[in-house]
Amino acid sequence: MASRKDVAALAKVSQASVSYYINKSGYVSAEAAERIQKAIDTLGYRPNQIARSLRCNKSKRFVFLCNEIRNPFFSQMVHQATQEAIKKGYVILFSTVVDDSAYIEKIFGYQISGVFASNNRLDEKSINNLASQGVPVVILRDIEWKQLNPNITLIKVNYQRILKTIINHLEENGFRRYFYFSSSRNPSSADEKTLKFLEATEGKTQTVFYQISDPQRGFEQVINIKKEIRVDDAFICANDAVAFGVRKALDTLEYFVPNDVAVVGFDNTINSKYTIPGITTVDIEADKIGAIAISLLTKKMQGVKVDDYIIEPKLIIRNSSNRV
Repeated sequence: MASRKDVAALAKVSQASVSYYINKSGYVSAEAAERIQKAIDTLGYRPNQIARSLRCNKSKRFVFLCNEIRNPFFSQMVHQATQEAIKKGYVILFSTVVDDSAYIEKIFGYQISGVFASNNRLDEKSINNLASQGVPVVILRDIEWKQLNPNITLIKVNYQRILKTIINHLEENGFRRYFYFSSSRNPSSADEKTLKFLEATEGKTQTVFYQISDPQRGFEQVINIKKEIRVDDAFICANDAVAFGVRKALDTLEYFVPNDVAVVGFDNTINSKYTIPGITTVDIEADKIGAIAISLLTKKMQGVKVDDYIIEPKLIIRNSSNRV
């Protein structure tokens, strides 16, 4: 990664002049400023504000970046993480992920101690650059990146086993066709959950719909395909929030759950237990993930080598899929 020294050499100015230009703290001639900016653009240099704050031990803040801030799964996770962070003397800055690399870069430009994120919608280059500066990074892995910085620690969910368990459960209850509502943008950027669904339903009748991450989109998609729905169909949703919208749409279309069709969610959020019928879902330990993330980040801050953490999810069977 380019340094301030590299910028100065390419621009043929002193490092002090580069600092003056970047921080707007001293005089730099127009000609020198133009050369410095050209060197910055050529080298892809970014001011190393984060690393400097770490050296000075001024920052006691972790950033949590989440795919969908409205998803109750993330609120549960952040609640527990916040309690754990407070115990250790840290605070959490919480933001949703937006499809804007400049916004993400701006967040990373603040004085922070570490980053936890779900990588479904993140830019791989930005995260790798951050880790290369020595900033502790923990990722809840949704997508398998090919060129992951070795300094990044992963929290991984065994989606392969749980998707097979879901399909077996649905088959035992007489459901034969499977609709999967994925939060991924498209097939080329499908997350691990979507890919493992496709593996689990190989040779079976299934359809995947993309860009569905909230109740409204779940509701609208069911209405859009209402002519395709048949008795014994099953809807598997990327999260519980989508499952709520799907169930509401099925009620609107006068399908009975689970007598006619099944609905399965993901994340085991608190509301999934109290809807009528209760939503069958997958528990991936939302509360525990928050605490684990803080523990991993603080250990990395202390220079302790930490291994990836593997989560074995559990199927929570409720009335939305259980005909037995």
